[in-house]
Amino acid sequence: MKNSKYSQGPVVLPMGAEEALRAVRDPLLKRDVVSLGYVRGLTASGSRVRFTLRLPSPASPHGDALAAQCREALLALDDVDEVDIETAWEVPRLPALESQTTPAALAQVKQIVAVASGKGGVGKSTVAVNLAFACARAGARVGILDVDVYGPSVPAMLGLRDHSLAGGQQGVLEPVEAHGLKVMSMGFLTTSETPLVWRGPIVSQLVQQFLGTVAWGELDYLFVDLPPGTGDIQLTLTQAVPLSGAIIVTTPQEVAYTIAEKGLRMFQQVKVPILGIVENMAYYHCPECGHNDPIFREGGGTAASQKLDIPLLARIPLNSSIAAAMDAGEPIAEGEIGDAFAALAGEVMARSSATALGEALNPAAPQELAVVAGGAVQVKWRDGVEQIIPAHTLRSECPCAGCVDEFSGEKLLQPGQIPADITVASSASVGRYAVRLDFSDGHNSGIFEFARLRTIGDAAADAAAFEV
Repeated sequence: MKNSKYSQGPVVLPMGAEEALRAVRDPLLKRDVVSLGYVRGLTASGSRVRFTLRLPSPASPHGDALAAQCREALLALDDVDEVDIETAWEVPRLPALESQTTPAALAQVKQIVAVASGKGGVGKSTVAVNLAFACARAGARVGILDVDVYGPSVPAMLGLRDHSLAGGQQGVLEPVEAHGLKVMSMGFLTTSETPLVWRGPIVSQLVQQFLGTVAWGELDYLFVDLPPGTGDIQLTLTQAVPLSGAIIVTTPQEVAYTIAEKGLRMFQQVKVPILGIVENMAYYHCPECGHNDPIFREGGGTAASQKLDIPLLARIPLNSSIAAAMDAGEPIAEGEIGDAFAALAGEVMARSSATALGEALNPAAPQELAVVAGGAVQVKWRDGVEQIIPAHTLRSECPCAGCVDEFSGEKLLQPGQIPADITVASSASVGRYAVRLDFSDGHNSGIFEFARLRTIGDAAADAAAFEV
């Protein structure tokens, strides 16, 4: 045993123990495990150190490596002979979901992840269902919301073909439980003989209703299966609730990748983090000879990943067992495909939780935003800065197409057109990236991105200081 300079009290730590752990960094967040709150209950008894490594997601692909690095860092100290590490996990809630405008039905939902594709026929719903199932098998509380109004296939894939929508008390919709998942689908509203034929605005209203009235209860992850493409439903979702991220499903063909890129750009435009790309039907694995045949060509997912600097999370092979399982309403748990989705689930949960933690640690994100007396907007930022921005200043900086020429950037709104006594009547969050303000002159089409709002607030503070 190494000689200890310390008494044998149970809470006396060897010199440098915490500092040693600060050298261990989360590979996604690039921050040390101590400041991230992963290290809990750090104690010592003689030369033996114990603590719990509490990770932000189950089945973390980095958990074993982080534990090994922590053990190695502590054993390098002169006064440590033995290290006991217990691993645990707790999914953090995306801070933006704490907004007052978040539907009450989502009050106990910690993270929301969209599953999207640029075109149909790439197996998006298959990926969504098996991904959600794999997350639940890892221990997470998981729900899946199917808003693919043009082809809601989630019910069939989960053995719920004949299920109809059930209402609860006071208009609340109760999700059905299947295979350890809470499920709600557009497919519960109709049958194969009565297809949905609705215009975009009606569909958007229905999506908002689903988000606001489904009694999800406590969920770690809610996966949303979107229709293919970029349209009203995608925009409605990204503006109605904050997403912790999106997954883009594509296939190896160049045409699929090109179309998928449009979906990627749409999510980037509304500041939704892209957690990664899933290349489905990547190859056919011959069970007889073991040869991998790229039936649908190859390289599409890799090309998209490299071009857009977005991780390629998984390459799911083409396998007849997937089709058979989905037709039978049974997600896949075992074998090559089950292992592939289990690995994908670990990556997705880790990256989604990293988004939530990253936002909580982001000093430039608003912690509180409220309309105060006099109709001004008060913003408290996570770095401790507080700003009160006058309504007149905000109205003059409105970025909407009616106030700013979208081609030249020239201001169309003149200061003399703004009432001197204008106020902000109310505010509403737009996803996780902006706020919409409703002014007393009736104008409410301006969406202020948080980065822009911070700049406006800084300029207003400088102007006020100069006047003094």
